Amino acid sequence: MKKLTVLNKSIITALCVALCVVLPMALHAIPKGGVLFSPMHLPVLLCGLVCGAPSGLICGILGPFISSMLTGMPAFGYMPIMMIELGLYGLISGRVMQLLRSGQLVIDLYAALIIAMLGGRVITGILRALIFAGGSYSWSAWAAGYFVSCLPGIILQLILLPTIYVALERAHLLPVRYAAVSATAEAEAA
Repeated sequence: MKKLTVLNKSIITALCVALCVVLPMALHAIPKGGVLFSPMHLPVLLCGLVCGAPSGLICGILGPFISSMLTGMPAFGYMPIMMIELGLYGLISGRVMQLLRSGQLVIDLYAALIIAMLGGRVITGILRALIFAGGSYSWSAWAAGYFVSCLPGIILQLILLPTIYVALERAHLLPVRYAAVSATAEAEAA
């Protein structure tokens, strides 16, 4: 596969938006599953990595909105902050993947994920403190809400997303990012 077409990107984005509705429903069956595993983050970050910044942004905005309208999750009052946070994740992960060309796919993926997760959390924390929480938002609340309580989700994202991306690339469902490296890996596997 040479390059994802607009149709391919649209289909993948729609699938990721649908996953933003379905995954939280499945994980909310586990007590505190939504907080622990951050299920909407997975498809939004994947969409950004695979389809790029515009699609990641759209997925990050539409995912929580549609999920809230259909299932009530996230709660309507919390939905705007999630739309901003997830939109930033999709935008930043897609942009970093576009700009970064280290020569190694795994480095690109982890850099995009870590930068997106940190950037989205920092910007959203600032917006929460200044706009949504009216100055009553503390550093400890920010750290607890964005790092401590969702640590299992962060670990899950750092394990699953590069694995999924590499698997999709090896199955020829995504364009190969580094052709020479991919050809060498396939020759060694054979």
